[in-house]
Amino acid sequence: MRSTSALLIAGALLAVVHGCERRADLVDEPDAAVAITQTPKYDGDLPLLDAHLGSDAFPACEDRPIEACKGPNDFVCGFGEWMREIARDCQRQTGCKTNGWVTVKIGADGCVSDLAMDRPYPPIVECLVQELSVTRCPCPAQETTFYFGEGNAGPCPDGGPKG
Repeated sequence: MRSTSALLIAGALLAVVHGCERRADLVDEPDAAVAITQTPKYDGDLPLLDAHLGSDAFPACEDRPIEACKGPNDFVCGFGEWMREIARDCQRQTGCKTNGWVTVKIGADGCVSDLAMDRPYPPIVECLVQELSVTRCPCPAQETTFYFGEGNAGPCPDGGPKG
């Protein structure tokens, strides 16, 4: 009986010692979780802006240089990439305060004909008009859309604009 009591006491002590053990995980290891923010669906119905793209303040379309929006290698037209670069640059220049969508259309002459935004921010509209009105593209008539994101209230994050 004595050995049984000793075994019970030893088992109880062992359970108490291991039951009270504490561990601290001091390293915050990545868990491979990725926060995904869903881009809202673009419905294609943005209000056109009266941006005066064809005003006398800018060179006539046929007098504008073409080199700005050429595509890589065998692709003559790089309109979408060019427009996205301008949108990101204007977003940086205006302190990353623009949200929502912008659509830019070019005509058959290669010049920007329409600018539409769901939430126009005057400084970025001015920047876009200045950039889009000085060159033309070797492209057929088309449009492209860019999403600036949500929650942009400035200043720009270290990695640049969200869009």
